[in-house]
Amino acid sequence: MIDMKTSLRLTSGVAAILIAASSPAVMAQDSAAPAGVQASQDATQPAPISARAKKRLERAAARRRAKEDKIAHKKGETAGAEGNDIVVVGLKGSLESSRNKKRKAKQIVDSVTAEDAGKLPDNNVPEALARVTGVAIDRVHGEGQNVTIRGLSDIQTTINNNDVGGVSRSGTGVEASIGPSRSMTLADIPAELLKSVDVYKTRTADQVEGGIAGTVNVELRRPLDLKKGWTVAGSFRDVHSDIGNTFSPYGSMLVAYHADTGIGEMGFLVNASYEKNKYEEDYVFDESPQLAPSGTPSYLSLPANLRDSLAIPYRVTYGVDSGEVTRPSLNASYQWKPSDKLEFVLEGSWLGSREDANSNTLRLITNDGNSTYSNLVLNPEGTIKSLTMTNPNGFAGGPESSYNHIVSNAFNTNFEAHWHSDRVKIDAGVQYTWTKAHNRFLNVMGAFAGNTSANVDFDSSLVPGGGPFVQFNGVDYSDPSDYVIRQIHDEYTKSSSNSLNAHLDFTVDTSDTGFFRSLQFGARATDSKTSSYTGYRDGGFDVLASRPGISSVPGTALETTTPDIPGVSTPTWYHLDSEQLLSNWAQTRAYLSALNPTMYDGGTYATDLPDADSYNDSKEHEYTWAAYAQFNYGFKAIFPIDGVIGARVTNTWGSSMGAVAVGGTNAKTGVYSTTYTPSSARANYVDFLPNLNAIVHFTKNVQLRLAYTWNVQRPDFGSLSPQVQYNADTIRTEYSYVYSGNPDLKPIKERSYDASLEYYFGRAGQLSAGAFLKTQKGFIYYTEEIGKVPGLPDGDVDHYIGKPRNAGPGKIQGFEFAGQSFFDFLPGIWHNFGVNANLTYIPTASLDLGEYGLIGTTQDVPGLRYAPYTSKITYNAALFYDTPVFGARVAWNYRSKYKNDINSYSPVYQIYTKATSRLDASINYTPFKFLTFTLEGTNLLRSYQNQYYGAVAGLPVGVRVQARTVQAGARFRF
Repeated sequence: MIDMKTSLRLTSGVAAILIAASSPAVMAQDSAAPAGVQASQDATQPAPISARAKKRLERAAARRRAKEDKIAHKKGETAGAEGNDIVVVGLKGSLESSRNKKRKAKQIVDSVTAEDAGKLPDNNVPEALARVTGVAIDRVHGEGQNVTIRGLSDIQTTINNNDVGGVSRSGTGVEASIGPSRSMTLADIPAELLKSVDVYKTRTADQVEGGIAGTVNVELRRPLDLKKGWTVAGSFRDVHSDIGNTFSPYGSMLVAYHADTGIGEMGFLVNASYEKNKYEEDYVFDESPQLAPSGTPSYLSLPANLRDSLAIPYRVTYGVDSGEVTRPSLNASYQWKPSDKLEFVLEGSWLGSREDANSNTLRLITNDGNSTYSNLVLNPEGTIKSLTMTNPNGFAGGPESSYNHIVSNAFNTNFEAHWHSDRVKIDAGVQYTWTKAHNRFLNVMGAFAGNTSANVDFDSSLVPGGGPFVQFNGVDYSDPSDYVIRQIHDEYTKSSSNSLNAHLDFTVDTSDTGFFRSLQFGARATDSKTSSYTGYRDGGFDVLASRPGISSVPGTALETTTPDIPGVSTPTWYHLDSEQLLSNWAQTRAYLSALNPTMYDGGTYATDLPDADSYNDSKEHEYTWAAYAQFNYGFKAIFPIDGVIGARVTNTWGSSMGAVAVGGTNAKTGVYSTTYTPSSARANYVDFLPNLNAIVHFTKNVQLRLAYTWNVQRPDFGSLSPQVQYNADTIRTEYSYVYSGNPDLKPIKERSYDASLEYYFGRAGQLSAGAFLKTQKGFIYYTEEIGKVPGLPDGDVDHYIGKPRNAGPGKIQGFEFAGQSFFDFLPGIWHNFGVNANLTYIPTASLDLGEYGLIGTTQDVPGLRYAPYTSKITYNAALFYDTPVFGARVAWNYRSKYKNDINSYSPVYQIYTKATSRLDASINYTPFKFLTFTLEGTNLLRSYQNQYYGAVAGLPVGVRVQARTVQAGARFRF
C-alpha cells in the first residue's frame, strides 16, 4: 500500500512536470499568439495579430459590452459583463446558473449562487441553504446553525471540493462545549465570501467520502472567475433585533485583478468579511423527567401508588441568553494560466469566530430527592401537572450566571495544478488545514437565603404553547440580601487539529460517440491529528449558614434579568456578572481562597487557570488512503442514456490516547481523590463504496436521473477516545456509574437509491419530482447500559456504562418536489415576476437501536424508533419580482415537528420540537448599476420554538422566544 509520504512525492512530482510544461520556451510560444493559438500555425490558420491590434479589439469589445449593459439596464433586463461576473448578474441570472448546474451534474445536486444568497437576508451558509429542496436547519441566537439533508445530520463539508475539518460548538449557556470536528462549522462562513454552495445528495467515486446525509461544497471566489481588469465590490448592513433592541453590523470587501500578461493569464483576489451578531433570546423550560430516587424524602412523600410510576422533571429554568459573535474572515487566491492547457491555483482562507456568551437563569431543581412534595395535581394522562415542594434546608436552585468566551480559528491552504490535452486531464493538489479553539467558562450558582418552599406548575397556561411556571415562596426578589452563593464552577477547554491532504486525479477521454466516453481514476491520502483537554474546578458552600451573599463578592456589580416571554409575568432577579468576574479574576480568586470553600474537584484557586483533567485530555492520530476508478458512458437505446459507474476504496487506520480516571473518598481520611491511568486504542477498517448513475434523456428538456450510491461516515474524534471515568461515591440505584468513550465504534454505512424526473424550460424554469431511499447501519448515539468494565478496581461488578454506541439498521424514505419559473410569457410588468417552491415529504424515518436495551423501560413507546432530526414535511415558497432597478421577494419556510435526539435512558420523555415556520422578505433598489440599497426582514410573524415530550401530550417542555429582525444595507461593485 502507498503511504502518505509516497503520495506526497507523487503529487509533488506531477506538479513539477506541470510546472516544467510552462517553461520559458513554451510561454514564449504562447505569448506570441492569443490564448489557444500556437506559434507553429499552418497555412490554414490566420496569422497572429499584433499586441497593439489586440488591445484595440479588447477596448472595442469593452465599449460594446458597456453599451449593451446600459441598454439592458434601461429596459429592465438582466445584464452581465462576462459569463461569470458575479457582481453584475441579477436574480434571473443566478437562478439560471443554479438551474443549469443541477441540469448538467452527474449527481443529484441543488445549488445556490452568490447573487441568489445575497438577494435574501442570508447571513451565513445554513441560512443560504434553508430554502434548498430537502434541507432543514435549526436557528440558534437568531442565526442558521445545524443543517440536515433529507432528515440526516451527518454531512460532509468541503471548500472548493477539498475536504476540510473544523471546530464543533454545541449547546448554549451552561451546556456550551467545543472540540475538533471532521466538518467545518457552516455558520462561520459568511454569505459575502460565497461564489456558490452546492448540496450533493448523491456522490460519485471521484468525490471525497464521508457524510451519509450528503456533501455541502462551498465554492469561494477565484480571480479568473471575474471580468478582466480590476473588480472592487463590497457591502454593509446593520441588523436590528426586536429582542434586546440590539444592532449587528456586517461588512465585506472584495478586491480582484484579472489580466492577460506576457507569461499568460493571471489574477489575484482578496475577499474579507467582518460581522458581529449581537443577540438575545428568552426561554423557559423543564428537563429530564424521572422517578424520585428510591427511599429519599421525595420518594416517601409521594402517595404509595405513585412512587414507582410518577416522573417529575429534574429542573425548571427561566433564562436569557445574550452576547455577541464576532466573525472575521479572509479568503485570498492567486491563479496563473500560462496557456489554455495549464493552470495553477494558490489560495488560503481564514474563518474566525469569537463569542462572548452570557446566560442568566433562574433555576429550581424540582427532583433533588431531599425535598418533600404536597398539593399534587395530575394531568388526565397521569403526568404531573403541579405540586408544592418543601425543604427546610433550602433548595438547590436559584439565580445562576454563566459566561463563555469562545475563540476559534480555522485555516485552510490549498495548492492546485491542472493540465489537459485534447484527451487527457491531470489534476493534482495539496491542502493543509489547521484549527485552534479554546473556551473559558465560569458559572456562578446562587440560592435564596430563606427560601424553603416553592409552587411549580409544569403545564401553565401562562406560557405560550405550554411550559412551566415557578413561584418561590417567601422570597423578596428585589432584596439583594436574600441572595447567596451556592457553588462556583471554573472551566477551561482547548482543542486543536491539523490535516495534510494530497490528491492526484486523471481523466482520459476515450471516445466521443462510443459506450466508454471517458475514464477517471485517482488517489487521495490524509494525515490528521487532533487533541483536546479540559480543566475544571468546583468550589461549593454546602452549609446553608456559611453561604456568602452575592453583594459581598468583589470585582463585579449586581445586575438584574427579566425574561421577555409574552403573557408570562416572569420575575426580575439579581445575579452576578460572570464576565465581570473573569475580568477581575485575580481579585475574585483571592476572595474565594479566603473563604476556603470546599473544593469538590480540580484543586484550588491558586492558579489563573484550572489544572488540566487527565480524563478529559485526549489525542487522536488518523490516516486515510482512498483510491477510485470510474468511467463515464453513453449509448442510445430508445432514448439517449449517459452516466457514471465507479467505485471508491478507503482504508482508515489510527490510534487514540486517553486515561482511566477512578475517583473516590478515602474511608479513613474522608478526602476525595482521583487516580489516572493512561489508556490507548487502535483501529483499522476498509470500506468499498460503489456508485452507479444514469441519466435518461427523453427529450432535450426532459430527463430522468437514477443513482445508486454507497457512503460512509466516520465517528467523531471525541467519541473514539479510550477514556473511562468512574466515581466510586456516585450510586445510581443499585449500580455505580461509569462514563466512557468507545474506540470500538464503527463507521456509519449507508446505501442510497435515488430517482429524479426533471423538466427544464425557459431561461430559469424547472420542474422536478424525486424519490429517495436511504438505508443505514451503525448510527452513533449515546446510551446507558449495564455491564462490567475490565480494569476498574471492581471490574467483576456490574455498572451503569454511559458511552456512544452503534445502533442497528435505519431507513429513510421520501419524496421531493420542486419548481421555479419567471413569468416571461406574461406581458408588461408581469414578466418580471417569478415563483420558487419546493416540498420534501419523508413518510418513513425509522431507526433500530440495535442490541442495546433501554434502561428503565420495556415499553414500545410512540416515536421510540423514529429517527432523530427528521421532519416529515419541509416546504418553501417564494414570490419574487426582479429587474436591475428594483427587486422584491417574500419567502415562507415551514418545517414539521422533529425528534431532538435519542433519549435511551427515558424514551417516554423524548423531546420533540414542534412545527416551526418563518416569513422573510426583502426589497432592493439599484439607482445606479454599481450601487444597490437593501431592506430585509426575517421572522416577520415572530414565530416561537416550542418543545414537548413526544409520548406525553400533557407535559410540555417549554418555549424559546426568537427575535424578529430588520436589516438595511448597501452593496456596491465597480
